[in-house]
Amino acid sequence: NGGYILLIPTTHSPCLGALTKDQITSFENVLSQATSLLEYEYQSPITIFEHGIVGQTVTHSHLHLLPTKMELYKRIALDFPSSKFESIKDLVQLQDLYQKRQEPYLLWSTPNNKYLVCWNPPAEPEYLRTLSATALGVPERASWRKMDPVLDKKLADETMDRLFPLFNL
Repeated sequence: NGGYILLIPTTHSPCLGALTKDQITSFENVLSQATSLLEYEYQSPITIFEHGIVGQTVTHSHLHLLPTKMELYKRIALDFPSSKFESIKDLVQLQDLYQKRQEPYLLWSTPNNKYLVCWNPPAEPEYLRTLSATALGVPERASWRKMDPVLDKKLADETMDRLFPLFNL
């Protein structure tokens, strides 16, 4: 199934936490609209995550949005028991904390629409992609570099066909 999208700020930054307050506020508004569109079209809650410099393969902030409900905390806590975890209410709070801490992080949404942050975990590249793809039963889709290009195009086209009519252009 399609529906997976990347939401990328127009301002270059290594992670969302590095954006300014105005930039993160604007980005959060776009995220809210994108999440609503995905929830409407796929009739599913949305799981959101960002590598926040940890395990990034492309050094530019971006959020992954998946039209599915996932509980990632238990596995992440198991993988990184020495890391500090923090619950936050929104991306503005993430930006605030990152400006103070200046530490790499993993960020993901919870099934009850909050965010969790894992500070400074020793994660492998594409850790959250691998974790979510495995949980969805499609581990072969975890790496964008190894993704079957024909299937990738098919899923991207399906997603665009479904979402494009929802935008007021």
